[in-house]
Amino acid sequence: MKIAADLHIHSTLSPCGSLESTPRAIVEWALERHLDMIAVTDHNSVENALHASAYGALRGLSVICGMEAQTSEDVHLLCLLPNPRAAEAFYSRAYPFLPDVANNPDYFGDQVVVDIDDTIVRVEAKLLLNSLDLSIGALEDLVLEFGGFIIPSHVESPHSSLLANLGFLPPELVDCPLEISYCTSFSAAIAAHPELAGRRLLCNSDAHFLADIGRVYTVYDVDEATLASVYQAAQSGRYHVVRKEG
Repeated sequence: MKIAADLHIHSTLSPCGSLESTPRAIVEWALERHLDMIAVTDHNSVENALHASAYGALRGLSVICGMEAQTSEDVHLLCLLPNPRAAEAFYSRAYPFLPDVANNPDYFGDQVVVDIDDTIVRVEAKLLLNSLDLSIGALEDLVLEFGGFIIPSHVESPHSSLLANLGFLPPELVDCPLEISYCTSFSAAIAAHPELAGRRLLCNSDAHFLADIGRVYTVYDVDEATLASVYQAAQSGRYHVVRKEG
């Protein structure tokens, strides 16, 4: 079975995301692009991912509840949870580690929680573009506690990445596939960072606007249409990356 998946998408809840990127709109655009699975991964929050998952279930699209967490080392990690209940439980534990710093929407952008009917539920008051008071190891332990998986984000990027902020790939993430930025080829990433050679390298859209969804995605060869099976395919190299022209 082949699963076309884009596992890094931002919604209205990310202050850097478009206000057009509601959970409903994200699902509809993903369906238009013939994706089989997506993950909504807002900065340090899963709330819109929960709404997207609910709407995806109505429309026949597998929507993974995720979060792009920022650790105390200022490193971005995609945290992917197996189901909405696990995502809610994980988030209830992670959210208290977000600093109590108010968002300035005029500077950073709005942080809007929107339901499946495109109705604004609430506005997140805390600035989501901050580091959680959780180390990489502590966050990984928390994700694993709820049956989830981690993919380090845009690891070759000069900002908020493992290689930029740590300068190395930590041993606790040795079994994790690694995401390369949508705009970087694998060959260019390896040329710049030889330590990436031999690692499982994935690519997602990191969409902040609806039109960016599926600009890059990964096709996994899986036994079943589940997050666990997709992650196992990533670990074993049973996938290929598709980059859309234009």
